[in-house]
Amino acid sequence: MRQFFADTFALIVFSTVAGIAVEFFIVGLTPSQVFQARLAAIPVIVVTARPYGIYRDWLFALFDAPTGNRAKKTAVDISAFVTFQVPIYCAILALAGATIMQIVTAVGSAIIVLTASGRPYGLFLEWSRKLFGVYKNA
Repeated sequence: MRQFFADTFALIVFSTVAGIAVEFFIVGLTPSQVFQARLAAIPVIVVTARPYGIYRDWLFALFDAPTGNRAKKTAVDISAFVTFQVPIYCAILALAGATIMQIVTAVGSAIIVLTASGRPYGLFLEWSRKLFGVYKNA
């Protein structure tokens, strides 16, 4: 249960900050749309945070990243973050009422942001797991 809370806490905090920045400053969603998107994201995060943590752990084990160098850990974190989050993000934006063009723009920007934030999020997730006492060496 602590693993669930650690992964959920990390993803809510991280994705809220990153999502607001992308949706408002880059995509140009209105404050109301940003609020709706972030609000819609919370239940999705509660449902997906632990599966993402499991997926990330699986990729780390598959590619033997825990014993790898910084570049390997970074590559696995980026791959995990992008491949897991993009489909979910599309659904969240659609539910928030974004237009197809806004979704395409947001996803294009999100891929850049997810690529840039994949490893920082991985490190934040590890910190959160340490905070909750469930750290796995990743």
